[in-house]
Amino acid sequence: MEERLDESRVFYQDQKIYTYDCLQNYCASPVSVLNYFQEIALEHSAALNAGPYELDQMHLAWMVVKYHIDILEYPRFLQTVRVGTWAGAAQGFIANRGFVLKDLDGKVLANGQSHWMMMDFDKQHIVRVSDEAINEVYQFKDENEKYKIPRLKRVSEWDGNREFTVRYLDIDYNGHVNNVRYLAWAVETIPPEMIAEVEVASFDILYKEQAKFGDVISAKFKAVQPNVYRVDIDSSDGQLLCQIGMTLRPTSKRPNHEG
Repeated sequence: MEERLDESRVFYQDQKIYTYDCLQNYCASPVSVLNYFQEIALEHSAALNAGPYELDQMHLAWMVVKYHIDILEYPRFLQTVRVGTWAGAAQGFIANRGFVLKDLDGKVLANGQSHWMMMDFDKQHIVRVSDEAINEVYQFKDENEKYKIPRLKRVSEWDGNREFTVRYLDIDYNGHVNNVRYLAWAVETIPPEMIAEVEVASFDILYKEQAKFGDVISAKFKAVQPNVYRVDIDSSDGQLLCQIGMTLRPTSKRPNHEG
């Protein structure tokens, strides 16, 4: 991805890593990284006067459908990083958006791709991206920049499941569960004896339906291989809400501090 990246198209913001972003090893969590990417997508749109306020007046909203994120190295507490995003290809109902996370020396710490759709809430259906004039500001590229996100393998037998209740603070301004919460629930299914020893190296998310406030959801999990973890999240009535695949690796060591 890095070789294809045209820096002139990337919208950047600096991000400081705070304690509430970090795990016990002082490194940002995968949930924090996805939060940074989701936020930069919204800030990019807002900078183009096509953000949530403008779309809300038009009864439109972007909905993320898929993520593929690779985390090469987690940023640490008090580190300042640069979070970037750009509009890729848009064809029919799908718009592509890329992401990158770098340190201040330009080293890539994480990158990824995503697929988005636009919803018309008055008509209650998906619209073609090119049909809405407001999307002209993105200057989508079409030269084969349609990123394929890997499909997740089906799982027939699960190792177990955990239940979570959707809280008020899980709901975002669109009135549904914030997309990042699904990844948080998936990470929570990693057994306690493993969680301190591994970290998420990459993840894929496929969103199907939306959970609502008060729902009790079930996160089914399975260690497909020693370093591959799969999670399906279902509603209380058995409807599939989200599918997640995570690749794990040994966790980054907690840094030593003197004095």
